[in-house]
Amino acid sequence: MKRIGISSLFLCTSLLFASKVAITIKVRGDVKLIPANTKTEKLLKPGTPLNDQDKILTSEKAFAAIMYLDDKTVVKVMGNSEMVIAGTRGKIGINKSIDIKYGKISANISSQGGKEFRIATPTSVASVKGTELSIVSDPVQGDSFVLLEGLIEVTNSITGETMEVNEGETAVSTPDGSLDVRETTEEDLDEFVEAEAAAEGEIQELRFEVEDANGNIKEIIIQYQ
Repeated sequence: MKRIGISSLFLCTSLLFASKVAITIKVRGDVKLIPANTKTEKLLKPGTPLNDQDKILTSEKAFAAIMYLDDKTVVKVMGNSEMVIAGTRGKIGINKSIDIKYGKISANISSQGGKEFRIATPTSVASVKGTELSIVSDPVQGDSFVLLEGLIEVTNSITGETMEVNEGETAVSTPDGSLDVRETTEEDLDEFVEAEAAAEGEIQELRFEVEDANGNIKEIIIQYQ
């Protein structure tokens, strides 16, 4: 499976990119950014920094990949999706969450240690420690969480029922309150195929500067495909 490749100089939790929590590393097609606390749509471009509560919207066949600044966690947003990125800085890094309004999301989440990574949809909430997964969310039909690696807990927001999902399993959570965990099928894995196909392309490079807690300027280099 191909992955977005990332290399960096001095990339660690001490680096602060002002109030930013993530950066856009790839965009394909028509992708809009609505900055937090505004209603103004902007074109999302590679290298665009992202704040807590920024909203990303993708059109049909569009794609965007974002990376959290503290640990290289990458979230890929497929076409016809709407997602809000969130992050608050703590002593050991960024406590992360994504709020999926609808659509398809794929994520490669680094081990979070004592930090939190939360995924919310209109139907469900998932708690993640570190994993690779794909999510399909529809406010009417419900959600599927396809787990390729790691471990997550999924809670149905209607009933409060919680189930653990392991590698090779898929959780299905619906607006009528049902929550089921089953073995992942080839059809489920198609979501990963779509995400990886969208990520393919020539290797490109982003360079930007960040300021650490002592006011020192460091250069970050991100290579992505």
